[in-house]
Order: sequence, then structure tokens, then C-alpha cells
Amino acid sequence: MTHLPSWLSTGEPSPLPSAKRRWRRADYLAKTLADIQKIMAEDMLQTGVAARPGLLQPIEPRVKVVGLVMLLLAVALTASIPALAALHGLLILTALASGIGPKTYLLRVWLPALLFAGLVVLPAIFSWVTPGDPLIFVYRGEWRLGPLALPADLAVTRQGLTAAVMVLLRSAASLGLVMLLVKTTRWPALTKAFQSLGVPAVFVLVLELTYRYLFLFLLLLADFLLGRRSRLVGGESPLDRLEWIGGTLAGFLRLAGEYSREIAAAMTARGFGGAAQPAPAVRPGPGEAVYLAAVIAICFILLGGINLG
Repeated sequence: MTHLPSWLSTGEPSPLPSAKRRWRRADYLAKTLADIQKIMAEDMLQTGVAARPGLLQPIEPRVKVVGLVMLLLAVALTASIPALAALHGLLILTALASGIGPKTYLLRVWLPALLFAGLVVLPAIFSWVTPGDPLIFVYRGEWRLGPLALPADLAVTRQGLTAAVMVLLRSAASLGLVMLLVKTTRWPALTKAFQSLGVPAVFVLVLELTYRYLFLFLLLLADFLLGRRSRLVGGESPLDRLEWIGGTLAGFLRLAGEYSREIAAAMTARGFGGAAQPAPAVRPGPGEAVYLAAVIAICFILLGGINLG
């Protein structure tokens, strides 16, 4: 008689071995491919936002650019924190009315402002950099560390905090204005607006070609990464990874140079003489008049025409 093994004769199943959690570095190929897909998706989303109906989408691009320049100058020259705060509230409402979600606005405007402008102006709030009326004391008295002595009474001053808030609000307002212009305007129409307003044609042409062929090179880079990933069996050492990345960058730069020469030759063969095609003349309507009137009113308030403080 054949006896069954012990693990088969028991009525209860044996417990499975517990999996051990280990930190594993993300695959750089998969991460880069995911970033490329994210860039493509964001561009498609931006194109969709510019094409859908909204508050700023119907405004003629040249009028929007002129209004943006006026508002940027007013933001740079204003000295009123309440006026800048009111402008931020207006920008958020304008973004919502133009089909831009609050999450997108905060990530594109306030996150870079806090990371860059906030870190730059952070030391200015302390009394060591900006003397003034103390609001919060970090420490009081003199600190010594051997022969080194720290100045007495480190505090957050009212003057330093006011200056830091002013710089942060100005930076965020400038980013918000530029973001609204780019999100609600198609890129070809925006570059044509630059050309109509006197920007050199060479600069406009570089912008158009850069935007167009950037995505072509991203697709080529994705093909490079997919080819590497499909042919990679097992792990690779850090040295092999660095060698492949260096060789790929060199080959990619050589490929970009070859594409540039071929594009220039093709444009010359088709009769390109260095002048970009001008934008079609569009007569501004009532919407553009209302837009400019609102921009002038906002600039009037920002420059102190109406004291909001």
C-alpha cells in the first residue's frame, strides 16, 4: 500500500512563505518611458484645453499677448500685497472659467513659486538679513560655539516677512499669467501672434520648429528605450548602464544634427528664404475690447489707482 506524503494527507493547507519587502530601485528605462508618455499626454490635454470653449479661448492671441505684457509690468511695479492677493483670486476664477482645474493651476503655479522663489526669499525674513520689528523670536541671547559667536536675537521681522510675501506673490502671479496664456492658446497661433507684434521671424521660426520636432525626437527616444528594454535579459551592471546611456546620448545628438541638416535642406528646396509666413489679419471684436478694458482696470488697481490696503 502506497502511503501518501505528510503534506498531502493533512487536512489543512500549509502556510505559504511570507514575502519579504525589499527596496528596489525603479528601472530607469521604464521610468523614462513613463515620463515620455506623461509629456505626450500633457501636450494632448493642453491642446484640448485650448480648443474647448472657455473664457479666454475666444480672445485673439495678439490681444492676449498685449494684455499679458501689461499685466506683467503692473505686477512687477505694484507695491500692494492686498492687490496681489486679489489678483490671485481673480486668476484662479479665470482658470476655472477657462477649463483649467484647480489642481493643475496649483501644481503649475504655486508649487514652482514655493520651491524656487520661496527658498530664495526664505533667509530674508530673519533679522540677520532684514532688520526690523521682530514678530517671532527663534532664539534670544548670544550663542557661542568655541571661537564662533552667533549674533544675538534671531527673529522673524515684519519688514522681512512683508518683502518675502511680496516677492512670492509677484512670482506666482507672473507664472499664473503666463500659464493662462499658454494653456488657452494654440502654439502655432501664439507664435504667429509674436511675429505680428514685432518679434524677429528667426526667433518665431525657431520656436515653431522646436515645438514641432521636440515630440518627434521624444518618439525616437522612446524607440531607443523600447529596443534596449526588449533586448535586455537579466540585470545590468552600473558600468554597462552608464556606457549605454553615454553611447545613446552621443548617437541621439548625432541623429538630431542629421535631422536638422535634412530639414534645412528640405526647406531650402521648397523655396524657403528665411521669412516666416505671416499670421492672417483678424479684426478684434467686442470680446477683445472687454478683455483690454478689464486688463487696464486691473493694471490701474495694481499700480495704486484704487487703494485696496
